[in-house]
Amino acid sequence: MTKIAKHIEQINKTGRKALSIYLTAGFPVKENFVDLALNVLENGADMLELGIPFSDPLADGPVIQASSQAAIENGISLKDVFYFCEKIKSKTDKP
Repeated sequence: MTKIAKHIEQINKTGRKALSIYLTAGFPVKENFVDLALNVLENGADMLELGIPFSDPLADGPVIQASSQAAIENGISLKDVFYFCEKIKSKTDKP
């Protein structure tokens, strides 16, 4: 069983449902994205999905399209996304 599946199972055993939040990496601001993600986790999210911004996310809908475009304009690279992941994981055990 994966870490995420175990985490969800533990939450469900308490009678709750897991809250998973999607954030486009580097949106709205590159400089404080890690703080934003940690605040989301500290204020009720059980796990995060970090979206890698790319130039043509048509299937993701207009909101994610706009956040991806803004993140790209903020200069987000794949290297930045991995850096964000490392920093977030160093401060929380939530998936």
